[in-house]
Amino acid sequence: MTLKSPFTRDEFVDRMNRTAAALEQSGTDALVGFANKVIPGHVRYLTGYETRHGIDDASYFVLSPDYGKGLTLITNSSWEPLREMSWVDEIIVSNNFAEIIPDLLPPTAKQVGIAGLDYLPAPVFQALQQRLPAARFTDASLLYFQVRMIKSKAEVGVLRRCAEITQAGAQAFVDSIQEGRSELEILVAVESALKLNGSDEVSFTTQVGAGAKTFEINPYATDQPLKQGDMVLLDCGATYCGYRGDMSRTTVVGNGSDEVLQLLEGTAEMYDRCLEEVRPGVPSSNIARAAVAVAERRGLKDCLYSSPNVKAGFMGHAIGTHYHEPPWIDLMENTELQENMVLVLEPILRKKGVGGVLIEDAVLVTAEGGERLSNLDIRPWRSIRS
Repeated sequence: MTLKSPFTRDEFVDRMNRTAAALEQSGTDALVGFANKVIPGHVRYLTGYETRHGIDDASYFVLSPDYGKGLTLITNSSWEPLREMSWVDEIIVSNNFAEIIPDLLPPTAKQVGIAGLDYLPAPVFQALQQRLPAARFTDASLLYFQVRMIKSKAEVGVLRRCAEITQAGAQAFVDSIQEGRSELEILVAVESALKLNGSDEVSFTTQVGAGAKTFEINPYATDQPLKQGDMVLLDCGATYCGYRGDMSRTTVVGNGSDEVLQLLEGTAEMYDRCLEEVRPGVPSSNIARAAVAVAERRGLKDCLYSSPNVKAGFMGHAIGTHYHEPPWIDLMENTELQENMVLVLEPILRKKGVGGVLIEDAVLVTAEGGERLSNLDIRPWRSIRS
């Protein structure tokens, strides 16, 4: 675990000031941030700290620019060296979140934003409503994410390191592809490589699957052995200093069928077109349209990934202290890319009975275009087959 922060106090002060300015512009008097194992990132960005323990452990911050201490960190993690891990002067260690957090808000507040509102424990929300019955409580997650979209030089350095560690896990996946080896054996190799190369923990549940079940895109590893012709899919991520990695590769054991190779090559070309579109000033929807055009030209439009939560044409997202951050890369999102955003390009094709292909990499938006933060081949099946 990395204790020493790569970020200076001045950088955290700048983050706090930019967040306070966004609150003022939106007419929000204070911001409450919530984080736990399910929804990481909101507290880490402003305070430098978040608990990494179980679901019962939580961290909060309260930012009240014109009231009290300004910024306060609240957590029940009494066993951690908080003063070494956070720059915040006002740190409260307690389980009584519902009692403490309302006291930190200005009693005259008319609007309070909550980052992580959908996951905020009900007792805390009820206590806020009781203490401030006239206040309006809003979901400020998007406003707060917008403050975080453009990464600092130090953040880019951390995300670059995170991508390097994640690549070590993905390389272990590629090196483990062998007939007879089980999905679980491959998963162990991936997670061992992540940890041995410096990952604080996994960014999310590592996913490894083979054969037709790769159609699920989020398969869970079993003791199923790999067979000749199987597609094999990996989705993994490291964490480093609270920032997240997210990388996927798909390959095939031996010689794949024509349908398998069609999906593999089609997804790789979609990734290439996504990368070509990355540059400042481009709406994120342009990236999605370029990839969809590849699928249409190859006769694979019906193979574009969709789900109850994701419409066809989804091609990625941004990344930072959370592994899914805006702007989204889809047909409806028109956020213009800016220099020093870090995106994750994520084209997906799948066909029932054949399987699914996911290729995913972090990319830095630079003045010259998109810079991949890893150099692992997006077409590993070509080298494995040869």
